[in-house]
Amino acid sequence: MRTIDADALKELFSEVIGRIAQKPEMNGNLEHMIRASAMVIQMIDDAPSVQPEHKTGHWIAITSRNNTYKCSVCGRLLVNITDGKNKVAKNYPYCHCGADMRGEQEQ
Repeated sequence: MRTIDADALKELFSEVIGRIAQKPEMNGNLEHMIRASAMVIQMIDDAPSVQPEHKTGHWIAITSRNNTYKCSVCGRLLVNITDGKNKVAKNYPYCHCGADMRGEQEQ
């Protein structure tokens, strides 16, 4: 899924419609175009809003493997990290799964 800025989409759509309306060949069809444009803008306004999934995790030090950390959300490993435990979240604030690693701390 991809989230979009509905207000920016409406602005872009209105700009494009404005350019099309200025073309001489649109004179006879202007009323239909205005109605259709209003319907599209209403559809954008009526579309459901979604919140992107926000995951929070932390890096877990793997004691059996030196300089290795695991994502608490997906299990992805960071290997050969020599930054030290205190700098891992700072230098790797997000995992590839999208989890924000800066908030939740290891228990």
